[in-house]
Amino acid sequence: MQLSIAGRKRLAQIARGKGDPGLHLLEGLKAVHDALATGHVVEVWRRDNLAADTAIAFDRACADAGLEVGLAKAADLDRVGGVRTPQGIVAVVRDPQRSPDEVLAQPGWVLWLDGLQDPGNVGSAFRVAVAFGAAGLLVSDDGAHPLGAKALRASAGLALAVPFARGPSAALAAAVRLDGRAAWVLEAGGRDVFEVVQEIETPGVLVVGSEGRGPGEHAHSLDPEGLGVPIEPGAESLNAAVALGVAFAVLVRSRRA
Repeated sequence: MQLSIAGRKRLAQIARGKGDPGLHLLEGLKAVHDALATGHVVEVWRRDNLAADTAIAFDRACADAGLEVGLAKAADLDRVGGVRTPQGIVAVVRDPQRSPDEVLAQPGWVLWLDGLQDPGNVGSAFRVAVAFGAAGLLVSDDGAHPLGAKALRASAGLALAVPFARGPSAALAAAVRLDGRAAWVLEAGGRDVFEVVQEIETPGVLVVGSEGRGPGEHAHSLDPEGLGVPIEPGAESLNAAVALGVAFAVLVRSRRA
């Protein structure tokens, strides 16, 4: 199966978020290989001059997942993707998101990304979620989409491996309120997470807001307590993803200790 001009244009549209809203483009050998196990991959394409050993192993993995590998000229795949050093492998993946109720039904901490605009921060947040065992994520729809090309690259495809629900902030807040678990907001000036963790008895929802305004009104309607990551006086503030990683590691690991 060879990639046609029409096929290349279709992949480019998916990569830009202008194709089928339920489909997204994933790039890179490891990210695509790992995504095969999720069952969300619907198409796979690789360049026709991929190193023989790599091509054989990759094609076999795709065949085991029930997928035929399409071939394309390296230049054609380079035009589709958005990385400076493309690996010549892309996949079309199906949107796996769930409802807020399904995410909140999972035991453990839930992360709420409330309006995060930077796709890199969104992708990094998914890495944090997987690294420290989050039950799932809520993602407000006024921020970057976890399955957008840049965010999906930043998460190395992990947005396909952890449950998440995306929707209006008001609907997400209503679901959290109905679920009944406590909410905590990560913010500058919040209580020291290293101290507060000793008071938290059960997992709740940890909210991280947009890089500029912080959490929105719907998150604050839950009357959450603020958590902060202490830094040295005069130090530059941590970006959203780094602060989230530190705080969530403390919340999760301290309870396991």
